[in-house]
Amino acid sequence: MTVVSVGDMARQFTSLRDGTAIKTELFELAESLSSGKVADLTKSLNGETVRFSGVQYSLTQLDGYLQVASETEQTLGNIQIILGRVDNTRVATTERLLLVNESSTTAQVDEAARASQSSFQEMVTALNTKVADRALLSGSSVDTAPLATADVMLADLQTAIGGATDPATIIATVETWFNDPAGGFATIGYQGDTGAPLTRRVTEDQSITIDARADDPAIRQVLQAAALAALADSLPGLDRAAKVDLLTDAGAQLFGSATGLVGVQARIGFAEDGVARAQTETGAQQTTLRQVANDLSLADPFETASRLQAQQTQLETFFSLTARLSQLSLLRYI
Repeated sequence: MTVVSVGDMARQFTSLRDGTAIKTELFELAESLSSGKVADLTKSLNGETVRFSGVQYSLTQLDGYLQVASETEQTLGNIQIILGRVDNTRVATTERLLLVNESSTTAQVDEAARASQSSFQEMVTALNTKVADRALLSGSSVDTAPLATADVMLADLQTAIGGATDPATIIATVETWFNDPAGGFATIGYQGDTGAPLTRRVTEDQSITIDARADDPAIRQVLQAAALAALADSLPGLDRAAKVDLLTDAGAQLFGSATGLVGVQARIGFAEDGVARAQTETGAQQTTLRQVANDLSLADPFETASRLQAQQTQLETFFSLTARLSQLSLLRYI
């Protein structure tokens, strides 16, 4: 019978390898016991990591959707604040203009006209608000302010009106300027994007549309009325009666524009509700998937402790045998 002997160097290498393997297993079990997670997930799942990888991928996607939803929520909230500022100015201006009548003194009429010019500037400034250097009411042209300045628009309106002092002519000219698709407000006033509204995907199967822009017909109606009132202060040659007519007509227009502006705010509110529901849904999915991932990577404390004890005993036995073998010599044998 053939006997295969193992040399001392080979035996030393084998012993070193076995000892390292035992210590590595011991350290992994100690780490698993302290953290509650398996140290080697691939070994724990017997190499079948597809499900765990799928869960992690889904969690990454959900994190992305949640980030988009959070940014969309902030954008919509800021748009609501802007629209609220415009509406507050509209209400205050309307109340002031509705007090103007044939019995008003020249001083009262002039004061209402001057205040209306400030109101128009406040509305334009609000609509041009940028957050993090991004315009909110310019559509996709976020780097461009949606509106020209109030002074630029009023100057172009004065050019269009020319030397007219008849209230009916002025009112008609202002209306044409704001509603002509080929000029006026469309080319001078509004500077933002005119394409399709912005959409943000907040879940795998849900997108939110942000369709509020400064050229929205409802917002344009508010601006038209406010500009008409502002012109009562800047147009030359207007007598008191003409100013009263312009201011009272502007007040009636501002009062009637409330419905359209509320409609825009309602659309934004509906979008905000959609984002909130999407965030709730995504959060629930994340909770479920994280539980699955946790279950897959969770280390059983009792099993781990038992295996740790066994490995510790095995390591002690290994050291004991190694020590005994290292003491063997021919002299001792003789």
